[in-house]
Amino acid sequence: MSIDVRRSAGIVTVTLDRPQKRNAVTLAMWKTLGRLFRDFAAEDEIRGIILTGAGAHFSAGADIADFAETRRTKEQGIAYEEAVDEACDAIAELGRPVVAAIRGICYGGACNLAMACDFRFVAEDSRFAVPAAKLSIVYGVRGTMRLLSLVGLAEAKRIFFSAEPFDAKHALATGFADALVEDPALAASQQLERYAALAPLSIAGAKAILNAGAMRDTPFDQGAAEAAILRALTSEDYAEGRAAFAEKREPRFRGR
Repeated sequence: MSIDVRRSAGIVTVTLDRPQKRNAVTLAMWKTLGRLFRDFAAEDEIRGIILTGAGAHFSAGADIADFAETRRTKEQGIAYEEAVDEACDAIAELGRPVVAAIRGICYGGACNLAMACDFRFVAEDSRFAVPAAKLSIVYGVRGTMRLLSLVGLAEAKRIFFSAEPFDAKHALATGFADALVEDPALAASQQLERYAALAPLSIAGAKAILNAGAMRDTPFDQGAAEAAILRALTSEDYAEGRAAFAEKREPRFRGR
């Protein structure tokens, strides 16, 4: 198994687990990630997810050695891109906070995974790159739109046109990264523990609306946004929040 999943007190850690290959992501791993994150949506007890890599690196990105078998023909290329989009969309659309905890290299498709997360906590040794121009690949539309929403037009062009690596400080300065920390996984866990005490429906609704507004390749779904607002308004948690306020106690939210 090239992906490890561990649970602790409502926080799930998903680890890309091929350290001997710098956690390069195979087609099978893309498909597994999509399935895992879709399945997480049905687990009410989950309050947050950390996505990280085993060993010294987050991930070298898509496993290029895998391409001769999985991305050789046009049809295979289309299917491969669909698997990548499905994995990243499953992360982005999950109604729980997801934090990428990054050390070492985060290249190519790994940047796509990281950008699908809500936050990117990075160590000082982190290095990022999208070397698609070195392989005559055009990055997928969804990943391109996520990069544009994070760093802006000029910086996104620099990243794509140059294919050059950039360091953690540059990632933080441009908005690609959210925090430069000594221990990304620990910092991610601490952040998610703080979120865990708050109303899950509020977080899920805000995430859905903000992500929909940031993605420029699809029209904004006003109906879905209004449904998320109504779901929270009619929930048990809304009644609990009001009761806790009146009784001057901490609320006990259940995501219902």
